[in-house]
Amino acid sequence: MSWRVIPYTVNDPARNMAIDEAIFFTYLKGLAPPTLRFYGWEPPTVSIGYFQDVEREINLSNILAKGYGLVRRPTGGRAVLHHHELTYAVIAGVKDGLPDNLIQSYFYISRALTAAFEHFGLTAELHQAAASKNITTGACFESPSWYELKVGNRKLVGSAQVRRERSLLQHGSILLDFFAADLGAVLRIPETESINAFIERLNQKVNSLKGLGVLVQPQELARVITDSFQGLYQYEFIESFLTEAEEELVNELVVTKYSNPDWNLTRGRLVPKTGNNGFEE
Repeated sequence: MSWRVIPYTVNDPARNMAIDEAIFFTYLKGLAPPTLRFYGWEPPTVSIGYFQDVEREINLSNILAKGYGLVRRPTGGRAVLHHHELTYAVIAGVKDGLPDNLIQSYFYISRALTAAFEHFGLTAELHQAAASKNITTGACFESPSWYELKVGNRKLVGSAQVRRERSLLQHGSILLDFFAADLGAVLRIPETESINAFIERLNQKVNSLKGLGVLVQPQELARVITDSFQGLYQYEFIESFLTEAEEELVNELVVTKYSNPDWNLTRGRLVPKTGNNGFEE
């Protein structure tokens, strides 16, 4: 089975989310192959989950002061600071061999990531429970969820997913390095907890490849992950880029959605229809 792999590129936050959604929409129309994509972020960006309340959970003034970007994802989950990391995206479905089940599809993708970490001598654990309900902030990395990856009982990868028509878009953050103070600065910390206590707690819950002694460039990690998918599931990966139709939809989504304060700052579904992408509910 042939898949497209889109090699590592660095984009601004609106374009990154627009690309993922455009690929998924085009795939659902039967106009794009199953796709594995890798990317980074410039500037460093806080992405928030589809349902998150920005005013309640995010420190916007600190984001502005630091020059970070802010974008709302089409997927659920909690806030991620995308900085020292590799981000991956998988767009595929049941017809490509993926399970028709949310939790099992997480497992399917995490198996390939686990095999990639083995290349670097790391044994990753698949977390087998829902995220803890005792979470005090909107941070994704504060608690692992089903089949997210941990090393040494500390979370290394955070992922989120949206599903349509027995198909999925899953993207996730693989931490090359981690600075708890940077993440703490962009979240609203409960008044009952000091920022120093929160940072210490994050450091006890979060891992990074550098913290595990693995120094790797994002391009190399992307190659190893691609090889792991290929070896585990016998896919043939063909390096390619966006089609003309996908590029046109990306440009529309950047303007109408992912650069739009109505989308990024308003919780949930209060977003004008674009008339084209079909993702608003």
